[in-house]
Amino acid sequence: MALYEGQMLGPYQIVGLIGQGGMATVYRAHHARLDRYVAVKVMHAAFLQDPNFHSRFEREAQIVARLEHPHIVPVYDFAETDGQPYLVMKHIEGRTLKGLLADGPLPLDQVVQIMTPIADALTYAHQRGVLHRDIKPSNIVMDAQGTPYLTDFGLARIAQAGESTMSQDMILGTPQYISPEQARGERNLDARTDVYSFGVILYELVVGRVPFNADTPYAIVHDHIYSPLPAPSSLNPNIPPAVERVLVKALAKDPAERYASANELMADFRQALTESGLRALPTAQVWTQAEAPSHLMDDSPTLSDPQARPANTPAKAGRYVSIPAPVPPRPPVPPRIEARLDMGNVKWDEVGRKIEEGVKRGGGVMAEIARSIQEAVDESKKPVSDEERIRKRIQKRYEERTGLIIHVTIYIVMQLVFWGMWANSQDLFISMLSNGQISFEALDFPWPAIVTFFWGIGVVANFMDYYNKYGAGAEKRERMVQEELERERQRKLGAYYDEKPKRDRRVRLTEDGELEEVPDDDDYTDYDKPKRGRRSR
Repeated sequence: MALYEGQMLGPYQIVGLIGQGGMATVYRAHHARLDRYVAVKVMHAAFLQDPNFHSRFEREAQIVARLEHPHIVPVYDFAETDGQPYLVMKHIEGRTLKGLLADGPLPLDQVVQIMTPIADALTYAHQRGVLHRDIKPSNIVMDAQGTPYLTDFGLARIAQAGESTMSQDMILGTPQYISPEQARGERNLDARTDVYSFGVILYELVVGRVPFNADTPYAIVHDHIYSPLPAPSSLNPNIPPAVERVLVKALAKDPAERYASANELMADFRQALTESGLRALPTAQVWTQAEAPSHLMDDSPTLSDPQARPANTPAKAGRYVSIPAPVPPRPPVPPRIEARLDMGNVKWDEVGRKIEEGVKRGGGVMAEIARSIQEAVDESKKPVSDEERIRKRIQKRYEERTGLIIHVTIYIVMQLVFWGMWANSQDLFISMLSNGQISFEALDFPWPAIVTFFWGIGVVANFMDYYNKYGAGAEKRERMVQEELERERQRKLGAYYDEKPKRDRRVRLTEDGELEEVPDDDDYTDYDKPKRGRRSR
């Protein structure tokens, strides 16, 4: 349900659009009696088709509303209007971490100031059994005073529930920040899936790029599951080994090898900075978000992003990736060979890189083909109305009749042409015969007769096919089918009566007070005719 400026949503008056994400649209609204501005989050219509959506959405709202932390955006209200549930949250004027990264790398002290309270907020939520499942820079926002907040628990769930509260069939998340177990479609997730996403952000802030990026979301997800983590020092040699060890542990493929909490991760990170004496981030960064491919980066607007996309702007691909769970196992991509072997003018590491990129692109193409096939299958399964079915049948009959008419018309025209050509040639032969230039045996054979005969067979076959489908032949065939069905019914009915069990034998009371059996051919009864063996008086 699209909301317009000035519309009342319960006690909240819509002021304007803030942005649209992969799951919801966020509006800025004003509560007149409390005289405060709030953010109203309305889920997309696709989720409303699920009959259990309302109860799940309300349960999630209750869970998030219980999270009272100074660095988690609080929930004020949950209500429903005209079948559309909505969530009311605190409206924060500020910029997202994604917006700050677009301006360039952040100072090291600012990285610590932002990520430490966010780690504490995330750990607080985990201790109360709530997973975020979509940790990314656009869900971290700083207000005007620079206080960071963790927002958008739209994908949150109870950790002990054992199944998703939003979808049991699809995996929702941002490809660059999704954990391997979440990408595989595992249901028994715990806090370490958010720790992995948190570690990806920290890796990006330190190294200057996300660990995995490719041309398609599927290729990125594949790398998170199978590809070894690019060592931070291989991308930026200025990164100290102590800091590198923290990042490698945070992004371990196996959850058991990661940090148990975000607080533990940030504690080791700060200690690594102290041990290494690092006071500023290395400047030799590979590339920043501002230089990354825009169609794949984390660009879903949040409730506080001042540069959110307008409502009439189509969403870019790659914000969220939906994958049938679980992801089919595929062999891991071999690690990239860093050594360069020069044989003539061939650079083998560059050749290997291009081959790897080609494989990833091919995987994306195959995924798109599979999606197109699935859409075609779903389209074919849609119910067809009686009117549509009749229209298609009449259209098919009209097309076949038109084809038959065109066939016959072409046949007649071409026969006139062929026989005309043959007749002209005969006039020439007759003229030469009269002049004695050729003999009678040299007259031309009527070759159009061959074309007329064989082509005529095709015309007749086309006509008979149409006749049997739509003409009197179709009616005759249908009548024969009905007669045969009637004969089959009669045959089965006769067999039923032939096989019907005999009725129990009848008996009657004689004058002597004894029972005697009544023969089957005895049509007399004790009620309408005199009994046998008694004389009427």
